[in-house]
Amino acid sequence: PAGLEGILVTGLGVSAHRDAIPVIRMQPCVQNQGYAAGAIAARAASSGGAVRNVDLGPIQKDLLDRKCLTPDAFDRKDEFPLPRERVAAAVRDVGKGHRELAVILSHAETALPLLRQAYAEATSAEAKLTYAHICAMLHDPTGAETLAAAVAGVPVFDKGWNYRGMGQFGMSISALDSYLIALGRTRQPGVLDILLDKAALLEAQSEFSHHRAVAMALEALAWPESALAAADRGRAARALAELLAKPGMGGYATPTVDASRGQIDGNPTSTTPRNDSLRELVLARALYRCGDHEGRGEAILRQYAADLRGHYRRHARAVLGEDR
Repeated sequence: PAGLEGILVTGLGVSAHRDAIPVIRMQPCVQNQGYAAGAIAARAASSGGAVRNVDLGPIQKDLLDRKCLTPDAFDRKDEFPLPRERVAAAVRDVGKGHRELAVILSHAETALPLLRQAYAEATSAEAKLTYAHICAMLHDPTGAETLAAAVAGVPVFDKGWNYRGMGQFGMSISALDSYLIALGRTRQPGVLDILLDKAALLEAQSEFSHHRAVAMALEALAWPESALAAADRGRAARALAELLAKPGMGGYATPTVDASRGQIDGNPTSTTPRNDSLRELVLARALYRCGDHEGRGEAILRQYAADLRGHYRRHARAVLGEDR
């Protein structure tokens, strides 16, 4: 740290969405950084010198010998943003199992024209769907018809994801969830019926990720500027209100201690109340932003705006525009 001597700080000081964290918060990287810091500190202590004066050459050789680094690491240079040729190569490879996706997402402006061209030239159905999926996630409608056909062709939901707290690894959305979210981001009014068909399949027993995917997709169509006509916005809002009115879907805000205790049901470590609350909150937000229906979305958000759990309260107040 600037201005301090004899201090080493390591680790990944990052903040990201839960779906992105597994990509950047890699335990081996943290362990390797910790070892490197310890090796530097030990060398400084044995020589009686300052940490800043430690010769990094021997440290790097040690890291290489222990396979914390690979030989090519010593030749790498910071070249961000990457040259167009590198992005083009990533676009070519991403159709094969989403390779090099990080390059594309970090260079979206350069990648989008190349993705459109790759979609037009793709010869396999799998590659075409991959390119359509990525374009849609970048809010580009190229290939929306391919994505819509993929979603419409699945009559039931696949295996979804529920929030459980610690001990969870892997993706927090299913393949169909991801396609649904992307479909909403195309902002094509013609996809509304497909999304509403999927919303009608949901029940309280359905996994949280499916509810979230439908909510995010409909919200993308209607907010902040609607891609839908007023009548279609009304249909989206009504569908979300009807979903929230189904048995077991509502009543999970905890504005009082008694309400909080009532949800614990004898298990103070249960994550079910959080899962239920997250589902209700994300659906209410989408409902409110789709224009609401009979005030149900606002009513739910106002309950959460008084919630004892500060992160839910702050979120609800932000959606209502009362975050100050």
